[in-house]
Amino acid sequence: MVVLEGSDLIQISWSHKESPETYTVLPGEKCVIGVQTKGRISLGSGERSKTLAKAGITGILRGPRTFISEKNTKSLLIYISPLVLSRMISVPMDQISDSSLSLEDLFSKEMISGLIADCEEADWKGQETSLTLEKFRLLLPIKEEKEKFLLEAVHRIKSSLGEIGIKGLAEDLGVSQSSLERGFRSRVGLSPKEYAGLVRFRNIFRFYNSSSSLTELALEAGYYDQAHFIREFKKKTGFSPKQWFRQNASFGLDPNL
Repeated sequence: MVVLEGSDLIQISWSHKESPETYTVLPGEKCVIGVQTKGRISLGSGERSKTLAKAGITGILRGPRTFISEKNTKSLLIYISPLVLSRMISVPMDQISDSSLSLEDLFSKEMISGLIADCEEADWKGQETSLTLEKFRLLLPIKEEKEKFLLEAVHRIKSSLGEIGIKGLAEDLGVSQSSLERGFRSRVGLSPKEYAGLVRFRNIFRFYNSSSSLTELALEAGYYDQAHFIREFKKKTGFSPKQWFRQNASFGLDPNL
């Protein structure tokens, strides 16, 4: 995986699924842009599945999403902070949260055709992903950041492991709570409280290997009691913590691969 502009902003990697596969993506702190150079991916399963566009984007999620890849599907995946993505597009981020859209819904057809061609060329030439990411950045330039308080707010929520009062956070940043709420929904796609909950959820996978029990894990991740931990985990995975880790122990620290 190649990382540019800091590990909290943009990451890029190839994903190659040689056999047909059904897999679950859990809520994370980034949006995902995917371009298939081989095969196709569908959202959902069974009769309700929907084939996704060759070049698409999944916004920040509140709950799990099931995807199905065809045999020999290869994708270039760009994991991008919603604060960065929101500087590339004109659509508020809360309009794409919990959704998987075609990139043509957000950008011109000509622009996306160029992106697909660049990715296919990188695939057959075996180019470094960093070169493709540079082309992506030139194709979709990033506008200047005008709401710097949002970047600081995200940093403080992460630094506190999601244990921070939103009212106090707004006061510390010198903005009204309504401005903070409005900025988060427009630029992140979640409320500040939802984002703090997402950070706590991701803490679970950060601390899993160093915790001696699920009770200890809940406390380390920032949950005030076991019931709260189990309830929030089920919302974001569809399983209890015990069920998830029993079935997915091999996923380690990254439950989205």
